[in-house]
Amino acid sequence: MSIGVLSIWIFWSAAAVLAMGTGWYLVAPLRAAQADGNRWVASCVLIGVPLLSVAFYLALGRPDMPDQPLAARLAGPVENLPPDAVRARLEAELRSRPNDAQGWRLLARLRQGVGEHGKAADAWQRLIALGEADSEALTGLAVALIEQDGGVVSAAAFDLLEAARADGRENLQAGFWYAIALRQQGAGARARAAFVALRAEIPDGVPLAAMLDREIAALDSEADSGVAVPAP
Repeated sequence: MSIGVLSIWIFWSAAAVLAMGTGWYLVAPLRAAQADGNRWVASCVLIGVPLLSVAFYLALGRPDMPDQPLAARLAGPVENLPPDAVRARLEAELRSRPNDAQGWRLLARLRQGVGEHGKAADAWQRLIALGEADSEALTGLAVALIEQDGGVVSAAAFDLLEAARADGRENLQAGFWYAIALRQQGAGARARAAFVALRAEIPDGVPLAAMLDREIAALDSEADSGVAVPAP
């Protein structure tokens, strides 16, 4: 591989990682923004960031594989396609490369971003089956299951969240849903401690910070009154 080709590979790989990492960090605050009424902004970023990652992937293809980039094999510029078409193109790519972990990760993010939680769960499961059982994949599958259950954290989802948190990496989404799960289980003191620990990592002014403050206040009120406040 020439220096020029290597430089291009590094540039696009870094750009894709930056886009994907940004999307992952923003997921929890943007969910809170949706709850606070900022649905238009939240929806644009939740869908737009995964689409940006997918566009990089589809335009570049896989640098470590001899195939030509997908955009060169299929008609139409990726950047001009609507979200449904981008998703369909990525699904077509994965039918020919079913063991492509990067593709399944991007598809899972995209499906999750547009609210296809059942299909997102399938993509996360495929990614995990390929040996990519990292914190993001475990949390993604847990959240997909939670969304399918209307916000109820099942035993299976709780186990996934615990495994994701055991990874040791900062994971706002796993921490948030873990605290929600504890509250749903009636473990108010543990839930409060989890919310407080999470709040300490969030700067003031971020939508998630206000949401965590409300959760902590509700648990304090519950402890003072002795009446359980329904979990979200």
